[in-house]
Amino acid sequence: MSVLDDIKHTFRSRNNGLMKLIIINLIVFIAANVTAGISKLMDGSGNFVYMVLGLSPDFFTVITHPWTLFTYMFFHMDVFHILFNMLWLYWMGQLFVEFIGSKQLISTYLLGGIAGGILFIIYATLFPASAGGSILIGASAAVMAIVIAIGFLLPNYIVHVFLLGAVKLKYIALASFILSTVIDFYNNTGGKIAHIGGALYGFLFFTLHRKGVDLGKPFDKFFNFFTHRAKMKVAYKRTTSDEDYNSDKRAKEKRTDEILDKIAKSGYDSLNKEEKDFLFKQSGK
Repeated sequence: MSVLDDIKHTFRSRNNGLMKLIIINLIVFIAANVTAGISKLMDGSGNFVYMVLGLSPDFFTVITHPWTLFTYMFFHMDVFHILFNMLWLYWMGQLFVEFIGSKQLISTYLLGGIAGGILFIIYATLFPASAGGSILIGASAAVMAIVIAIGFLLPNYIVHVFLLGAVKLKYIALASFILSTVIDFYNNTGGKIAHIGGALYGFLFFTLHRKGVDLGKPFDKFFNFFTHRAKMKVAYKRTTSDEDYNSDKRAKEKRTDEILDKIAKSGYDSLNKEEKDFLFKQSGK
């Protein structure tokens, strides 16, 4: 099977949101750098790519380039920038998918990135001198939303960190926020403001998720475009009534919340096999 076939299989598969996000970031990274290289040969700058994909601090420019509120979070020009972001997305994204779900991962990434972008524009409008007129690029705000959300949802989950040993997830999330956002705040201030926006969305997601509210539902139609056939097959095979189906769904959601509460209080290792199996099955829906 070729690399292209692997990519096609990934995008056709359900419950594979993490790899889809990483692949999109990598494709945009390669395409943007090739385009920037060609642009530099033609006009000596390569700024064309930034103007097309990056998020401007100018409100009126964003109005005429609305797609940049989405594209900026998939756009990296530096190898270490995309490497750092994709590693964090992969590590934290795996936990997010396992305990919450693949579809919610995508919506949290997108909405966290949008929240970061909006806060960046507001800050740049109010304090243009501090923002420095810089173009915002990178997945940092979107990834921060995922890190903060899973950090609050599973605060006592143990992660084994190289050279540090066993560390609770809440401390990793906190350290990630402080090191990437608070320290040396006046360097790349606009980008760090976007991190704060992503973190705020991550906390909002956590707060409403515990109350049974899914902020990602507006994206359902978009996701259903890719999973429509699979869902139609499931609906055709279902023999239970709508009332029984909805009752069973509510019971499973309640059971999921109870298990998440147990993890928050006693850690993942406190779960028995049945609870782990149940949570794994639910995260794939």
